[in-house]
Amino acid sequence: GKALGVPVYRLLGGKYRDKIRIYCDTAHSSEAPEVMAKASKGVKDLGFTAIKFDCDWAGDPKKQDPYNWTASNGEIDRMNDQFTAVREAIGTDMDLCVDAHGRYDLPAGIQIAKMFEKHRLMWLEEPVHAENMDSLREITRQTTTPICVGENLYLAHDFRKIFEKKAADIAMPDLHKAGGIAEGKRIANLANLYYIPVAPHNVSSPLGTMGACHCMASVPNFLCMEWHHISRWDRWNSLIEEEPLIQNGYVTVSEKPGIGVTPIEDAIKE
Repeated sequence: GKALGVPVYRLLGGKYRDKIRIYCDTAHSSEAPEVMAKASKGVKDLGFTAIKFDCDWAGDPKKQDPYNWTASNGEIDRMNDQFTAVREAIGTDMDLCVDAHGRYDLPAGIQIAKMFEKHRLMWLEEPVHAENMDSLREITRQTTTPICVGENLYLAHDFRKIFEKKAADIAMPDLHKAGGIAEGKRIANLANLYYIPVAPHNVSSPLGTMGACHCMASVPNFLCMEWHHISRWDRWNSLIEEEPLIQNGYVTVSEKPGIGVTPIEDAIKE
Protein backbone atom coordinates (compact mmCIF):
# COMPACT_ATOMS: atom_id res chain seq x y z
CA GLY A 1 0.00 0.00 0.00
CA LYS A 2 2.77 2.45 0.87
CA ALA A 3 4.71 1.51 -2.25
CA LEU A 4 1.70 2.30 -4.43
CA GLY A 5 0.53 5.27 -2.35
CA VAL A 6 -2.90 3.77 -1.62
CA PRO A 7 -4.68 2.50 1.50
CA VAL A 8 -4.77 -1.26 2.00
CA TYR A 9 -8.53 -1.52 1.41
CA ARG A 10 -7.91 -0.37 -2.18
CA LEU A 11 -5.63 -3.36 -2.70
CA LEU A 12 -8.50 -5.56 -1.50
CA GLY A 13 -10.89 -4.23 -4.15
CA GLY A 14 -12.41 -1.21 -2.43
CA LYS A 15 -14.61 -0.72 0.61
CA TYR A 16 -18.25 -1.30 1.52
CA ARG A 17 -18.14 1.05 4.52
CA ASP A 18 -16.16 4.00 5.83
CA LYS A 19 -16.44 3.12 9.51
CA ILE A 20 -15.95 -0.14 11.40
CA ARG A 21 -18.26 -0.84 14.32
CA ILE A 22 -16.45 -1.80 17.52
CA TYR A 23 -17.75 -3.75 20.49
CA CYS A 24 -16.15 -3.16 23.88
CA ASP A 25 -15.00 -6.15 25.93
CA THR A 26 -15.49 -5.12 29.54
CA ALA A 27 -16.01 -6.29 33.18
CA HIS A 28 -15.44 -9.90 34.20
CA SER A 29 -17.93 -12.54 35.26
CA SER A 30 -16.86 -12.52 38.91
CA GLU A 31 -18.48 -9.10 39.39
CA ALA A 32 -21.81 -8.52 41.09
CA PRO A 33 -24.78 -7.78 38.81
CA GLU A 34 -24.89 -4.12 39.83
CA VAL A 35 -21.17 -3.70 39.06
CA MET A 36 -21.62 -5.22 35.60
CA ALA A 37 -24.68 -3.04 35.00
CA LYS A 38 -22.75 0.10 35.94
CA ALA A 39 -19.84 -0.89 33.69
CA SER A 40 -22.16 -1.53 30.77
CA LYS A 41 -23.89 1.83 31.21
CA GLY A 42 -20.47 3.52 31.24
CA VAL A 43 -19.52 1.84 27.98
CA LYS A 44 -22.80 2.91 26.40
CA ASP A 45 -22.20 6.49 27.53
CA LEU A 46 -18.87 6.42 25.64
CA GLY A 47 -20.79 5.88 22.39
CA PHE A 48 -20.37 2.14 21.90
CA THR A 49 -23.36 0.32 20.45
CA ALA A 50 -22.20 -3.18 21.43
CA ILE A 51 -20.59 -4.71 24.49
CA LYS A 52 -19.23 -8.10 25.58
CA PHE A 53 -18.87 -9.74 28.99
CA ASP A 54 -17.52 -13.10 30.13
CA CYS A 55 -19.95 -15.56 31.70
CA ASP A 56 -17.48 -18.25 32.82
CA TRP A 57 -15.89 -17.89 36.26
CA ALA A 58 -13.35 -20.50 37.31
CA GLY A 59 -13.61 -19.38 40.95
CA ASP A 60 -17.40 -19.49 41.19
CA PRO A 61 -18.14 -20.96 44.64
CA LYS A 62 -21.17 -22.69 43.13
CA LYS A 63 -19.02 -24.82 40.80
CA GLN A 64 -18.96 -28.56 41.49
CA ASP A 65 -15.14 -28.54 41.52
CA PRO A 66 -12.33 -26.75 39.63
CA TYR A 67 -12.14 -29.40 36.90
CA ASN A 68 -15.69 -30.40 36.03
CA TRP A 69 -17.13 -28.55 33.00
CA THR A 70 -20.79 -28.98 33.90
CA ALA A 71 -22.53 -25.77 35.03
CA SER A 72 -24.54 -26.06 38.23
CA ASN A 73 -27.95 -24.44 38.64
CA GLY A 74 -26.24 -21.91 40.90
CA GLU A 75 -23.81 -20.91 38.15
CA ILE A 76 -26.58 -20.52 35.61
CA ASP A 77 -28.64 -18.48 38.10
CA ARG A 78 -25.61 -16.23 38.68
CA MET A 79 -25.28 -15.65 34.92
CA ASN A 80 -28.97 -14.92 34.59
CA ASP A 81 -28.89 -12.38 37.44
CA GLN A 82 -25.84 -10.64 35.98
CA PHE A 83 -27.16 -10.35 32.45
CA THR A 84 -30.66 -9.40 33.52
CA ALA A 85 -29.05 -6.40 35.25
CA VAL A 86 -26.88 -5.62 32.23
CA ARG A 87 -29.77 -5.80 29.77
CA GLU A 88 -31.89 -3.54 31.98
CA ALA A 89 -29.01 -1.03 32.15
CA ILE A 90 -28.31 -0.85 28.40
CA GLY A 91 -31.78 -1.54 26.95
CA THR A 92 -32.40 -3.48 23.77
CA ASP A 93 -30.91 -0.85 21.45
CA MET A 94 -27.36 -1.88 22.46
CA ASP A 95 -26.06 -5.27 21.35
CA LEU A 96 -24.86 -7.68 24.02
CA CYS A 97 -22.34 -10.49 23.52
CA VAL A 98 -21.24 -13.15 26.01
CA ASP A 99 -18.01 -15.17 26.01
CA ALA A 100 -17.83 -18.61 27.66
CA HIS A 101 -14.21 -19.33 26.59
CA GLY A 102 -15.05 -22.97 25.82
CA ARG A 103 -15.28 -23.67 29.55
CA TYR A 104 -18.39 -25.89 29.52
CA ASP A 105 -19.45 -29.34 28.39
CA LEU A 106 -22.22 -30.17 25.93
CA PRO A 107 -25.23 -30.35 28.31
CA ALA A 108 -24.13 -27.17 30.09
CA GLY A 109 -23.56 -25.41 26.77
CA ILE A 110 -27.11 -26.19 25.70
CA GLN A 111 -28.59 -25.04 29.03
CA ILE A 112 -26.59 -21.80 29.04
CA ALA A 113 -27.45 -20.98 25.43
CA LYS A 114 -31.15 -21.56 26.04
CA MET A 115 -31.08 -19.50 29.24
CA PHE A 116 -29.62 -16.60 27.26
CA GLU A 117 -32.41 -16.67 24.67
CA LYS A 118 -34.51 -14.21 26.68
CA HIS A 119 -31.58 -11.79 26.86
CA ARG A 120 -31.46 -11.50 23.04
CA LEU A 121 -27.71 -11.74 22.64
CA MET A 122 -25.86 -10.77 19.50
CA TRP A 123 -23.99 -14.00 20.20
CA LEU A 124 -22.78 -16.54 22.76
CA GLU A 125 -19.11 -17.20 22.13
CA GLU A 126 -17.65 -20.72 22.32
CA PRO A 127 -19.82 -22.45 24.95
CA VAL A 128 -17.66 -25.50 24.15
CA HIS A 129 -14.30 -25.66 22.43
CA ALA A 130 -14.50 -25.35 18.67
CA GLU A 131 -12.36 -28.44 18.04
CA ASN A 132 -15.35 -30.77 18.44
CA MET A 133 -17.59 -29.40 15.74
CA ASP A 134 -20.32 -32.00 16.19
CA SER A 135 -20.88 -30.93 19.80
CA LEU A 136 -20.78 -27.28 18.77
CA ARG A 137 -23.34 -27.98 16.06
CA GLU A 138 -25.64 -29.65 18.57
CA ILE A 139 -25.69 -26.51 20.72
CA THR A 140 -26.23 -24.31 17.66
CA ARG A 141 -29.09 -26.56 16.53
CA GLN A 142 -30.89 -26.49 19.88
CA THR A 143 -30.94 -22.75 20.57
CA THR A 144 -32.03 -19.49 18.98
CA THR A 145 -29.07 -17.76 20.65
CA PRO A 146 -26.50 -17.16 17.86
CA ILE A 147 -23.29 -19.13 18.46
CA CYS A 148 -19.96 -17.54 17.56
CA VAL A 149 -16.56 -19.30 17.23
CA GLY A 150 -13.19 -19.00 15.60
CA GLU A 151 -10.56 -17.02 17.49
CA ASN A 152 -8.20 -20.01 17.51
CA LEU A 153 -8.96 -21.40 14.05
CA TYR A 154 -6.33 -21.20 11.32
CA LEU A 155 -6.80 -20.36 7.65
CA ALA A 156 -10.00 -20.64 5.62
CA HIS A 157 -9.65 -24.43 5.75
CA ASP A 158 -10.50 -24.55 9.47
CA PHE A 159 -13.49 -22.26 8.96
CA ARG A 160 -14.73 -24.27 6.00
CA LYS A 161 -15.27 -27.25 8.33
CA ILE A 162 -17.36 -25.10 10.69
CA PHE A 163 -19.48 -23.74 7.83
CA GLU A 164 -20.05 -27.12 6.17
CA LYS A 165 -21.21 -28.69 9.43
CA LYS A 166 -23.42 -25.67 10.30
CA ALA A 167 -21.63 -25.71 13.64
CA ALA A 168 -21.89 -21.97 14.32
CA ASP A 169 -23.84 -18.88 13.27
CA ILE A 170 -21.06 -16.26 13.35
CA ALA A 171 -17.37 -16.52 12.39
CA MET A 172 -14.78 -14.88 14.65
CA PRO A 173 -11.35 -15.11 13.02
CA ASP A 174 -8.40 -13.46 14.72
CA LEU A 175 -6.75 -12.10 11.58
CA HIS A 176 -3.27 -12.23 13.11
CA LYS A 177 -3.65 -15.92 14.01
CA ALA A 178 -5.78 -16.96 11.07
CA GLY A 179 -3.43 -15.86 8.33
CA GLY A 180 -3.41 -12.08 7.96
CA ILE A 181 -5.38 -9.51 6.01
CA ALA A 182 -5.64 -11.41 2.72
CA GLU A 183 -6.58 -14.67 4.42
CA GLY A 184 -9.09 -12.76 6.55
CA LYS A 185 -10.83 -11.59 3.41
CA ARG A 186 -10.78 -15.14 2.07
CA ILE A 187 -12.42 -16.40 5.30
CA ALA A 188 -15.06 -13.66 5.12
CA ASN A 189 -15.86 -14.40 1.48
CA LEU A 190 -16.18 -18.09 2.29
CA ALA A 191 -18.51 -17.26 5.20
CA ASN A 192 -20.58 -15.11 2.88
CA LEU A 193 -21.32 -18.17 0.71
CA TYR A 194 -23.05 -19.66 3.77
CA TYR A 195 -24.79 -16.35 4.73
CA ILE A 196 -22.65 -16.14 7.87
CA PRO A 197 -21.52 -12.78 9.30
CA VAL A 198 -17.95 -12.14 10.42
CA ALA A 199 -17.01 -10.53 13.75
CA PRO A 200 -13.22 -10.56 14.18
CA HIS A 201 -11.55 -11.34 17.47
CA ASN A 202 -9.12 -8.50 18.14
CA VAL A 203 -6.80 -7.97 21.11
CA SER A 204 -4.26 -6.06 19.06
CA SER A 205 -2.47 -2.73 19.11
CA PRO A 206 -3.80 0.21 17.06
CA LEU A 207 -1.71 -1.06 14.13
CA GLY A 208 -3.26 -4.51 14.12
CA THR A 209 -6.70 -3.01 14.73
CA MET A 210 -6.50 -0.68 11.74
CA GLY A 211 -5.17 -3.50 9.57
CA ALA A 212 -8.20 -5.59 10.49
CA CYS A 213 -10.45 -2.59 9.81
CA HIS A 214 -9.16 -2.36 6.23
CA CYS A 215 -9.98 -6.04 5.77
CA MET A 216 -13.47 -5.73 7.23
CA ALA A 217 -14.20 -2.63 5.16
CA SER A 218 -13.58 -4.71 2.04
CA VAL A 219 -16.20 -7.44 2.73
CA PRO A 220 -20.01 -7.17 2.76
CA ASN A 221 -20.76 -9.49 5.70
CA PHE A 222 -18.92 -7.66 8.49
CA LEU A 223 -20.85 -7.52 11.78
CA CYS A 224 -18.72 -6.03 14.56
CA MET A 225 -15.10 -6.11 15.77
CA GLU A 226 -13.66 -6.57 19.24
CA TRP A 227 -11.74 -4.02 21.26
CA HIS A 228 -10.22 -5.24 24.48
CA HIS A 229 -8.38 -2.33 26.10
CA ILE A 230 -10.86 -0.07 27.89
CA SER A 231 -8.80 -0.26 31.10
CA ARG A 232 -5.71 0.83 29.12
CA TRP A 233 -7.34 3.18 26.65
CA ASP A 234 -4.88 6.08 27.03
CA ARG A 235 -1.86 3.80 26.85
CA TRP A 236 -3.31 2.01 23.82
CA ASN A 237 -3.82 5.33 22.02
CA SER A 238 -0.31 6.49 22.94
CA LEU A 239 1.32 3.95 20.61
CA ILE A 240 0.54 5.90 17.42
CA GLU A 241 0.83 9.50 16.23
CA GLU A 242 -2.75 9.77 15.01
CA GLU A 243 -5.81 10.88 16.97
CA PRO A 244 -7.54 8.16 19.04
CA LEU A 245 -8.80 5.58 16.56
CA ILE A 246 -12.09 4.81 18.30
CA GLN A 247 -14.63 7.62 18.19
CA ASN A 248 -18.15 6.94 19.49
CA GLY A 249 -17.73 3.22 19.09
CA TYR A 250 -16.38 3.27 15.51
CA VAL A 251 -13.03 3.34 13.74
CA THR A 252 -12.88 5.39 10.55
CA VAL A 253 -10.91 3.48 7.93
CA SER A 254 -7.72 5.40 7.16
CA GLU A 255 -7.25 6.94 3.72
CA LYS A 256 -3.46 7.16 4.18
CA PRO A 257 -1.16 4.84 2.21
CA GLY A 258 -0.74 1.40 3.70
CA ILE A 259 -2.49 0.58 6.97
CA GLY A 260 -2.56 4.30 7.75
CA VAL A 261 -1.32 4.61 11.31
CA THR A 262 2.16 5.77 12.36
CA PRO A 263 3.80 3.93 15.26
CA ILE A 264 5.62 5.84 17.99
CA GLU A 265 8.58 3.54 18.36
CA ASP A 266 9.71 4.73 21.79
CA ALA A 267 6.24 4.09 23.22
CA ILE A 268 6.14 0.64 21.66
CA LYS A 269 9.60 -0.25 23.03
CA GLU A 270 8.48 0.83 26.49
